[in-house]
Amino acid sequence: MSAWLFNVFAEPWTHAYFVKGVLGGSIIAVACAVLGCYIILRKMAFIGDAMSHALLPGVGIGYLIMNALFAGGFTAGGLLLGALIAALLTSLCISFLSNVDRIAEDTAIGIIYTGLFAAGVVILTRFQQYINIDLNHFFQGDIYGVSWPDLWLSAGVAAVVLSIIIMFYRHLTIVSFDPTMAASIGLPTRGIHILLTIMIALVCVAGISMVGVIMIVGLLITPAALAYMLTDRLPRMMGLAALMGVLSVILGLYFSEWVNASGGGSIMFMGFLLFIVGLIFAPRYGLLAAWLRRRRLVPQADLEDVLRSAHEGCVLLEDVTPFDLQRVRKAARQMAREGLLESEPLRRGRVCLTEKGRDEAAHIMRSHQLWEGHLIHSGMSVEAAHEAALELEHLHYRDVLIDFDAELEHPVADVDGKPIPPASSDG
Repeated sequence: MSAWLFNVFAEPWTHAYFVKGVLGGSIIAVACAVLGCYIILRKMAFIGDAMSHALLPGVGIGYLIMNALFAGGFTAGGLLLGALIAALLTSLCISFLSNVDRIAEDTAIGIIYTGLFAAGVVILTRFQQYINIDLNHFFQGDIYGVSWPDLWLSAGVAAVVLSIIIMFYRHLTIVSFDPTMAASIGLPTRGIHILLTIMIALVCVAGISMVGVIMIVGLLITPAALAYMLTDRLPRMMGLAALMGVLSVILGLYFSEWVNASGGGSIMFMGFLLFIVGLIFAPRYGLLAAWLRRRRLVPQADLEDVLRSAHEGCVLLEDVTPFDLQRVRKAARQMAREGLLESEPLRRGRVCLTEKGRDEAAHIMRSHQLWEGHLIHSGMSVEAAHEAALELEHLHYRDVLIDFDAELEHPVADVDGKPIPPASSDG
């Protein structure tokens, strides 16, 4: 058994390629995940996808420039220069096209994304003798073949991106949550948007050699989206996103070893599975939590029926009308949690209203009595008006009750002689 566990979990760590893959993947996953939090908050996921593909012409141009300036070229410099070119080109093109009438931003992104990607393919195929890029590697990555220069490039880019986020945390946060307020206090919202775009381009470049241009979008979006479902606080969201990103890398590389599959694809597959688990089981925003909330939810009409039944004093649970005992118990438990019923009598099977509950009951009773009076005034029989009012009492809009009160000349008692609660209960 111990030998099997060693082969499954420990043996991969004896290989240098696995260790380098985990190290490089974790570095880029942390940078992508933290930056991805701003992408999620600003709803820039489509821009992230566009940017990853728009890198192709930028990287091609960067390689050509570096080949012209340096003998034999300068790979890292070509990648970084290309990333900056792609980021600025994409931002300027999207900004220009978005300002054209009848072209929405998502339309502009789609046009620029495909146009620049096509331009990149043309550049790479035309100047392939000068550009040292394997298109298959560019798209899919090769995390097991990552070199030490690639690791240093990734670490440098991650350090720069995380440093910028730390230095401009306040500005980035304000612009992400409330761009209107950010503009009103003088923050350069357009400049911050371009800065985010440049950082997206940089992390895309850093991750291309490992997971490829397609999978890098998953590292930017998926861990941050999962963290967004788990917390409402940005610092915690960033920490959870980074943790989920690293966990995706480690689990993905293990899975790749076990089934002999692509490392980059396995990483994103594990990230996707983690997201699905979070989507279902997230304690507050997951599908299971939402289903349980709906299951526990009691219709407002049921609560109001309990209030009306107990408005004159304590009643037994089984005497509450007009629905069955199980629904009464469910409604009563929720009302006790909301402070409308006294808890101790409820344990003995009695419904007793608190002061807050009596105020709410008075409002429902007034609604019932005014609806009943309005219907009788309109020509309906007393019995039919009473039955109809049992349904219509739940429509207790303030203006409607005021109109009925005026129509009936401000009655103080209903048709049965019971007092009508004062008009102050309408609010």
